[in-house]
Amino acid sequence: MKILIPTDFSKLSKVAVHYAVKMTKKLDAEFILLHVVHIDAPPRAAVAVKIKSIEDAMVDNAKQDCIQLINDIKSENRGKLNISCKIIKGYPVESVVGNFAHHNDISLIIMGTKGATGLKKVLMGSNATAVINNSDIPVITVPEFARFKNLKRIVYATDMTNINTEMKTLVPLAKLFDATVHILHIISPKSKKKIDKNKIITDVTTKMKYPKITFHILMHDDITEGIDEYIAGTKADMLAMFTHNLTFFERLFGKSVTRQMAFQSWIPLLTMKK
Repeated sequence: MKILIPTDFSKLSKVAVHYAVKMTKKLDAEFILLHVVHIDAPPRAAVAVKIKSIEDAMVDNAKQDCIQLINDIKSENRGKLNISCKIIKGYPVESVVGNFAHHNDISLIIMGTKGATGLKKVLMGSNATAVINNSDIPVITVPEFARFKNLKRIVYATDMTNINTEMKTLVPLAKLFDATVHILHIISPKSKKKIDKNKIITDVTTKMKYPKITFHILMHDDITEGIDEYIAGTKADMLAMFTHNLTFFERLFGKSVTRQMAFQSWIPLLTMKK
């Protein structure tokens, strides 16, 4: 398994590196750190020369940062790591990351995202957003306070539109960690929608050929609070969603601009395309 970790060598991006290494410790993983160098400026000849000079200096600095980061990671893990670093000049970041992942057989992208409003930022505009929207490869965004302890409970929040198709993508990852997938669907207490839980769970577990799947319907007036409460109650290790449900999740989180949801500061978000 090849894991790509975009990094700018900030404290936040280092959190993602540490999380990735610990999460995949028992797997035969190869880690590739990717640093993208770019200066956005008008392409005039005189300016272009200066930009190239600055970019070259940035590349040299990045090489030193790469060496230091790799040494630190190897030291903490007693040197038993297959880890390397690539520095690429390019723009935009998401295209560089996507192209590199596509041409280098990357299985998973792991990157950092900022703090208590991290999930909203992932969905609403950042490098992480762009990478997610442009990636055909699963992306895990790691908030700054996340520390890997285990990956035994994955909460898959869904509107149930594509549940079987999405589970086909999610279950292989769950199997790697022997994790239980908690399918979570939240409905309004006023809803008259009738759902046969037993039929759904029997159907999904049979089709997926994986027994560690549970299905939960939670009645709540506020979807965000419902997810928050469920994650806290089950002590979930990760929240999963699919990017073709992005509009649904933008509605889900968009109305909570100022609210700090508990899971956003410590629960990684796994996003995948259909």
